[in-house]
Amino acid sequence: MITNYYSILDIEKNADIETIKKAFRSQIALYHPENNTSPEAKEKFDILIEAFNVLSDEKKRKEYDIILEKSFSNKPMVITPKEEKTYTDWKKEAKKKSKKSWESDLTDLLLLDLFFDVGMFGMFDDFGDIIGDTIGDVFDLF
Repeated sequence: MITNYYSILDIEKNADIETIKKAFRSQIALYHPENNTSPEAKEKFDILIEAFNVLSDEKKRKEYDIILEKSFSNKPMVITPKEEKTYTDWKKEAKKKSKKSWESDLTDLLLLDLFFDVGMFGMFDDFGDIIGDTIGDVFDLF
């Protein structure tokens, strides 16, 4: 069964990226270990990361919308093995990102996202490049 990421983030299917980010930021703060130590928090945190990972990426989102349509349609449409593998791969990728985010300071995650506009996950993959580019841009001003 395919998870409806739009309902997880409590947004409309036609939501723009800023709406997705805003919904994600507000919900992720509720379930980050700094704010929530309940046993259910980690599971909710993981699914929020998963939803954001897919919906914030234009290519993934388009593919996901097709898979979602097939999954919830009353029509006899079948999810292909390739689509199933793609969805499974996204879930695995999100698990890794969730682990890094869970162990990170919430304030740092949100501030980096706001000031560098790198997304919650881009900073983990390209943090050095981002800092270097930002410092380079500052020196270019002089």
